[in-house]
Amino acid sequence: MKMLHTGDWHIGRHLNQHALLEDQRHALGQLLTLIRREQPDVLIVAGDLYDRALAPREAMTLVDTVLTEVVLDLAIPAIVIGGNHDGRERLDYGSAILRQKGLHMIGTYRPIVAPILLTGKGDAAPVAFWPVPFVKPVEYRDLTGSGNIPDYNAMYREIVSDITARMNPDIPNVLVTHGLILSDVPQEGDIDDSVRPIEIGGVSYADAGIFDAFDYVALGHLHRPQKVGSDRIRYAGSLLKYSFSEVDQKKSVTLVDLDTCNRQALPAITAFPIEGLRDLRVIRGTFDELTSLSAYTTPHRDDYLRVVLTDKVRVPNPMEGLRQVYPNVLEMGYESSRSLDGGGRQQRIKEHLENPMTLLADFYQAIRGEALPEAESTLARELFDQISEDDDATA
Repeated sequence: MKMLHTGDWHIGRHLNQHALLEDQRHALGQLLTLIRREQPDVLIVAGDLYDRALAPREAMTLVDTVLTEVVLDLAIPAIVIGGNHDGRERLDYGSAILRQKGLHMIGTYRPIVAPILLTGKGDAAPVAFWPVPFVKPVEYRDLTGSGNIPDYNAMYREIVSDITARMNPDIPNVLVTHGLILSDVPQEGDIDDSVRPIEIGGVSYADAGIFDAFDYVALGHLHRPQKVGSDRIRYAGSLLKYSFSEVDQKKSVTLVDLDTCNRQALPAITAFPIEGLRDLRVIRGTFDELTSLSAYTTPHRDDYLRVVLTDKVRVPNPMEGLRQVYPNVLEMGYESSRSLDGGGRQQRIKEHLENPMTLLADFYQAIRGEALPEAESTLARELFDQISEDDDATA
């Protein structure tokens, strides 16, 4: 059984107000080329098909085009589950009809009565796929009536227990789910800042040991391709780089070859790189260095960039000059805020905490490379004043 494991497409995503749809179209073109060549037995999208619950029309059209070619033109079934970014109820629309054609769209969680059974080319026995879309513990409790489910760990234990009670142990079993599954307590830096938190307080992750009964677990949510403990539990990672915290990551999709005859063998894993139309990079230097004549011959000037200026003194309107050389500068900042304007970083943080207008002005300057316009500044100040008055009235 050859499974093409993908996830976190986030179609319709914007990066700092810049639409990434053409970049995503380019990446999905590579995915289709790979599918035509490798002829997998199933395509898996492990959640976050879209970036927003209300996906824009252009994003839906792109997804429709890709899945139509995979399922109808190439006759390859696809399993797509809802993630925490998706409009999960919307993914369910028409799912009964689509299922008849080989497109299994499972947006919202429901207790699984029976798995999806698919047979690979040349295999004698089918593989059972158990789709578990993203679900919050509170949603799970309301749906199932389970009372003692305080967190994701307890929730997944109950879900897996229910599945294993229905599982045929004589055939391979594959779980497809979207969530934070870890083999250890998460540390700072483990989760990219483009990954939306799925829990505020409490336990937001489940222990990988819960899933030992499965031959393979296809995960979505984390954007870096990685295994969780063993090659039987993996994140495919996101389709593209969606944050500057991901600049050093190599994006790929994962071809998983599951030996249905020798289930003791680990699945064979092959990562196929996906290249963006433009890369996401961080460059550093003084303003004069980065805008010199020689900079115009720099390769890949149209990449999406975060520029870190090393100047000791602030440069007036730097974004205007930078964008003449690098048209897709998305963020700009200074290497050492401690040396700027005679003030230290801690002092600036203190000012941000005391005055939200200072925070807003600095944020606008960092993103746009120019001062906050007076009209917007006045409007923001009025809003902050109104919020302050409302707080005083309810105190």
